[in-house]
Amino acid sequence: MPTSIDTICPHCRRQVNLSLPWDNPKTYVVEHCSAHCPACQKKATLLLLTDTTTTTGVRSGSLFITPDNDVRQPLAGLAETNKIEDGLKRAYFSTITVLNAQEWTATAILCKRVLEGITKSIVAEEHKSKNLSVQIRALLTQLDLTKPISTLADAIRKGGNIGAHFELEKEPNQEIATLMVDLLDDLIEYIFILPGRIQQLHDRMEKLSEPKPSVLPPHAGVSLNGAAKSAKTQ
Repeated sequence: MPTSIDTICPHCRRQVNLSLPWDNPKTYVVEHCSAHCPACQKKATLLLLTDTTTTTGVRSGSLFITPDNDVRQPLAGLAETNKIEDGLKRAYFSTITVLNAQEWTATAILCKRVLEGITKSIVAEEHKSKNLSVQIRALLTQLDLTKPISTLADAIRKGGNIGAHFELEKEPNQEIATLMVDLLDDLIEYIFILPGRIQQLHDRMEKLSEPKPSVLPPHAGVSLNGAAKSAKTQ
């Protein structure tokens, strides 16, 4: 059974390590324990739902925490796609981590960094060294982006500028940081993930539309074989 777990505290939203003081296992199906956050000292309850137990006594299953820590999850399908460079993936995952840590200004800055990575991975070589505004305009000439998508990218750029320049009256808050990550998810999904999903769906539809080979009934096969033997004899 796990003795500790790295997670985000559901109360103070800090990345912490919770010690899990399990009581003696009772059911070997569902176990529970209470853990105190080392940062805020508030209590969380953890549930272990066992799937299987091996002959060595090692248990596998699912571990749940309550109350829900309400953390932001990375975009589905991002880790599996090979259309995005590993460095860009790491920058995106760092953005999600910083958002969950409630570092709003850092989230805004990292969102802009991810956007720069997206544009540089697509635009032509002569635009890679130019500023982000020029890269976004170049991006629009290379991709068939609709106006909402271009507006979305520009919103991330402006939000990143707010975070990068220290201005007390324009400091990013939770709402701005969360919205910027929402915009990043939409942009990444549109450019990198959605085309692959469309292609997979197209390929599946192509296979479904292929004519199935006809199967002759047994009596027809006997009749044809008889005709072939008769022709060979003659």
